[in-house]
Amino acid sequence: MLPPTQPLPSTTFSTSQLPGEDRFEAWRTSISVLFDVAPLAQGAPVEDFQAQVEAVHLGQLLLGDLHFGAQRFARSHARAAHDGLDHYLVQWYRQGGFIGQHGDGVGLRVRGGDVVVFDMARTQHTVAQDSHVLSLIVPRALGDVAFAGAASPHGTVLRGDSVFGGLLADHLGALHRRLPAIGMEQADDVVRATTQMLAACLRPSQRTLAEARADVQAVTLERIQRHIARNLGAPLTPEALCRAFGLSRHRLYQLFEPLGGVSRYVQQRRLQRAFQTLSNPVYRHLRVADVAARLGFASEAHFSRAFRAAFGHTPSDVRAMAEAARASGRNPPALPSAASVEYADWLLGL
Repeated sequence: MLPPTQPLPSTTFSTSQLPGEDRFEAWRTSISVLFDVAPLAQGAPVEDFQAQVEAVHLGQLLLGDLHFGAQRFARSHARAAHDGLDHYLVQWYRQGGFIGQHGDGVGLRVRGGDVVVFDMARTQHTVAQDSHVLSLIVPRALGDVAFAGAASPHGTVLRGDSVFGGLLADHLGALHRRLPAIGMEQADDVVRATTQMLAACLRPSQRTLAEARADVQAVTLERIQRHIARNLGAPLTPEALCRAFGLSRHRLYQLFEPLGGVSRYVQQRRLQRAFQTLSNPVYRHLRVADVAARLGFASEAHFSRAFRAAFGHTPSDVRAMAEAARASGRNPPALPSAASVEYADWLLGL
């Protein structure tokens, strides 16, 4: 990715270079704009505490990638009433989690993978584990538009294994990964897409889903593609994918139509992985039949025919060419660009 001409403003805070006895106090000062924090128990040792924040300013949103040790977070009635913080906080707990209360003593529990929303004008008290969190701070004006017509989002938890929790987490993760390529000139469009995704996931309705349809489709497709890449040796029939993602067959076919169909896409990814495996000396002990079986092909003969049709060489030819190239000090053969499905993945991810 080329760097943008005008990068987004960013800042980093870390306790890693501070003496142990100063780390928690430095963190307390840093996070005080949002929360009052305290060790898990009064007088508990904090010499091993660590925290780090990498924050990026998107113009109308703030995105922070946080790592922090176990502690207590609080916003009391007095704090919420007087500090003037009038924002929503959307947090995806990538790891860790917390237990606590919000509002008038309503309990909540957040586990790794879940997304939680807080209204910073209201109270909360939580006890957090060591955690890795992606936090999005949304001004009330934007948040109220996104949440219009829904009950107060304060304390809302979208479970990581739910459809909308997974979609929102994937959107936040994709946004974080792409930050280095986003410039100030794209920031407003990114904010618009993100608030539409918040609306679609936190108050699902026909109208908001229609507004965010392109984002939902792209994130859903990306989730399925990652699942396929991690499970190339498992049954990846349309029926299996529909069950795994709660989709109808028609919906699945719609998502993969630009890629030539779901079955074709799965076979291309398996063939691509087979090419890489056969070219890698780490796997020279595997027979061609072993490679075919590991990648879900019904037979070696079927695998060999499909492989030759895709790359113009048999599996044995590719392995022999790779061995010869290494023996002569040259690079092993690379995947033909026309056969690679990465290009399609990139286009869909833009």
